[in-house]
Amino acid sequence: MQRNLRITHLLAVVVLLAATHTCAMWPFGSSEKEEKTQKLVADGNATLASGDEAWRNEKGPLATERYQSAIESYTQAETLTPNLENGRVSYRIAYCRGQIAQIEDAAKKKQKEDTEVKITHPTSVSGAESVADQVIPVSTMTGAEMQRELRSAQQLITGNHPDEAVPSLVKVLKAEPNNRLALMLMTAARMKQGRYDAAVITIETLRDTPQEDAAVLLLAAGAYCGTKPPRYFDALIALDKVLKANPKMPEAHLDMAWLLVEMAPDKQDDARKYYDYAIKLGAPRDMVLEKRLGLKTP
Repeated sequence: MQRNLRITHLLAVVVLLAATHTCAMWPFGSSEKEEKTQKLVADGNATLASGDEAWRNEKGPLATERYQSAIESYTQAETLTPNLENGRVSYRIAYCRGQIAQIEDAAKKKQKEDTEVKITHPTSVSGAESVADQVIPVSTMTGAEMQRELRSAQQLITGNHPDEAVPSLVKVLKAEPNNRLALMLMTAARMKQGRYDAAVITIETLRDTPQEDAAVLLLAAGAYCGTKPPRYFDALIALDKVLKANPKMPEAHLDMAWLLVEMAPDKQDDARKYYDYAIKLGAPRDMVLEKRLGLKTP
């Protein structure tokens, strides 16, 4: 994750200098074709969101149906206009397929557990109701309970245990689907797991909303850089937005320097300028980046 956050630094410089405001995000051929494609993508986005909601509520079959429907909409849109939204639609198709695979794995696991229970216990287990009663319905989670789950998840992610953090985050998101911190932590967990496509889908729920701020944009840029192939353009746009709102944020300038090193090795001078300014603004020295820039370190 650290490397990808550093890659984020590279992004902004390149397109900022080479193409400050490129608007070719939807290169449609005709207005009729554009409208049809936009409708297909919008339908896919809405269906994907409802699939996520169904999965959070443990409605696996319904979620699978929604994800599959989203894939169909996206595939039709991609057929009309390849490389939609600079490749975002392709990533959403991959995300839906990954979610379907997870649902199928969870169903197989549950079936196996149910089979084992039936073998071990009589059919009328008197304790079943009492066990269910011990589970706190997510819809009634208190603020204190959510904070406890979020603190636990944050500690696990920091301690490089992202898999163990996910259940706590799922609990919070079931109770409050738009919880900003939970969505950001889930993004960080997915990045730690190497699931950058899923991280992008998660963090994009906060993009272009009142909850979007510099922290969201920096995290989004890191997620974009980790996808294969890296979505440098999207990361650049995110960093550009940060710098416009926060021209003296050292982290953003540091990210810019890293981005330029990764994207344009021949632009070392520009990367160095961003790095020098980041240090001037108070950013801690980055020995790895200094080595990449060919700077002599004491």
